Amino acid sequence: MNDLLIVLDDLFSNLQRQDVWQQFLALFLAISLWLVLKSWLRLEKRPWFFQGRFAFLTILKPLADEILLWLLLAIAARSLNALTGVAGLALFVNRYVAAWVISHVVILFARRRFPPAVVQRLDLRVLRPLLVVLGAFGLYSQFNDIDDLWQLPVLSWGGNSLSFGALVLLVFGTYFLASGSAVPAWTLAWIIRRLFQLNTATYRATALLIRYLIVGMGLVLILAYVGVNSTFLAAVGGGLSVGLGFGLKEIFSNFISGLWLLLEGSVRPGDVLLLESVGGGEDPCEVLELGLRATTLWRDRDNVELVVPNQDFFTQSMVTYSGIRDTHRRGQVLVGAAYHHPPDLVIALLEATAAKVPRVLTKPKPKGLLLRYDESCITYAIRYWIERPMDGISVASEVGIEVWKTFEREGIEIPFPQRVVAMKPGPAAP
Repeated sequence: MNDLLIVLDDLFSNLQRQDVWQQFLALFLAISLWLVLKSWLRLEKRPWFFQGRFAFLTILKPLADEILLWLLLAIAARSLNALTGVAGLALFVNRYVAAWVISHVVILFARRRFPPAVVQRLDLRVLRPLLVVLGAFGLYSQFNDIDDLWQLPVLSWGGNSLSFGALVLLVFGTYFLASGSAVPAWTLAWIIRRLFQLNTATYRATALLIRYLIVGMGLVLILAYVGVNSTFLAAVGGGLSVGLGFGLKEIFSNFISGLWLLLEGSVRPGDVLLLESVGGGEDPCEVLELGLRATTLWRDRDNVELVVPNQDFFTQSMVTYSGIRDTHRRGQVLVGAAYHHPPDLVIALLEATAAKVPRVLTKPKPKGLLLRYDESCITYAIRYWIERPMDGISVASEVGIEVWKTFEREGIEIPFPQRVVAMKPGPAAP
């Protein structure tokens, strides 16, 4: 605690120096001028600036204001350095803004090569937090020695201690490892896909498995660098064992199930499947991502994402429409017709009607069937094939509407259950 107070006292003393306040004033003037010029020029809304000889700057159009701020800070830092000879803080802020601009340029180019969702997560969860952390420590180093803060002990147990630097690495390193492993995993998976001609589903599964490996190896390296000994790991392992026995059993089971699904390949990103507990039993869902705990499915009928625990795939039956061999799916619409209509005529009308629906495949041809004789009608089925399993509900609706129109035009009656009650005459009144 005394060491921490000494470090803070040195920091506050350095902040009160005259040269520091001069640099703060120069930065304040530069930022104020930038705010005025930003509202006056509006470079991002002037397309003429990015035409002609400046056409190659079109990709930098969203960063016009940030580049303007960098130029003004550079002018302020160079001017202050020429006048006073002390401009370390101003130069650092100028370099920091330049790093921020460069990171945004990298994101703009990455969006052309990688999935937008992955790039967005990289920007929001990795690059921006990383720049904030580096900026905070870099700013501290302008006023005080960063090595003294890095070696400052913050935790002690037994004969061991944990320094501030080790704690920062353990916390932020773990966070950035878990959040930033997506792009390296996608890159390695893309290389493997080119070498071995993998399909899309296998490519996504490979990327996720590589990400798990990166995170696992990174955590081991971080713990080794921090200096966590085997005794501490054994204590943590014992605590986890007790936790698994009481409350973490489901989490551990879902994690192992997710790894097994990846290795087995029965459920992969990009597959379309039906689960008994999802979508009322008949709504197809697309697998978006296999996570550590659960699998994310997308149901298009209401555009929602469903989070299903991984172990559910081992405890209940499911129907899968894998994209590896064939994505064609058979659909069916049931309809009733009155008894006085010839079955051959009804079946021919059903087959001709289904063949006219645009998303119904012509090969195999639609097939009409007489299923059963019910009390009020004869129940028929028109079975057809579609190309995309996710279109099953909407295509069934289209076929049903066309069948209604055809029956109405051809005079085919669709009866509903009726019951005739006959009153038996009673005895004559005396």
